[in-house]
Amino acid sequence: MSEMLERAAIWFDLASERMQHSFLACGTPLVASVELIVEAMVSGHRVLVCGNGGSSANAQSFVAMMIHRYQRERPPLPAHLLTPDIPTFSAIVGESSFADVYARPVRAYGQRGDVLLCMSATGQAINILQAIDAAHDREMRVVALTGYEGDDIARMLHETDIQIHIPFDRHAAIHTAHHAILHCMAHLIDEQLFGVEDE
Repeated sequence: MSEMLERAAIWFDLASERMQHSFLACGTPLVASVELIVEAMVSGHRVLVCGNGGSSANAQSFVAMMIHRYQRERPPLPAHLLTPDIPTFSAIVGESSFADVYARPVRAYGQRGDVLLCMSATGQAINILQAIDAAHDREMRVVALTGYEGDDIARMLHETDIQIHIPFDRHAAIHTAHHAILHCMAHLIDEQLFGVEDE
């Protein structure tokens, strides 16, 4: 048991170190992303959110924090999870392509002035790339959370888009960092819209 406890302590030490490294790597684009999202919400627009696997879980968590709350009681905020229901998902995948699974909802729901918040641990997911392309067609701006090299998504982004890149090469570490970033974004969005609360 003591050996397992020691291993657990090492894990938490590494996680803490990675969190600090994540902030140093992405603090500026994180703040810029919050400013973009707040501007969209104040202007009557919304955030469309998507990701795959662990990124899908992070996307769902962020939307829940927007529609319900982060910590304080406040009005619901306009965020929409792009993960389709099972019939829609199976129709798109079976009759079209997995690459379209987010692009088609973006084209259905996205409006000029909306923001696409997308996540890909590898920065290479084809359906995320297609979603970005669809968002640009709808004159939306994009916030992309990536890991590894993040090159494919980075090449697709416009100058007005934002990449929050976590320079790790392990999925678990990237998902953990993305989850923390989304919590920080939710916290800052609340502060920008509803004021700073005491600790």
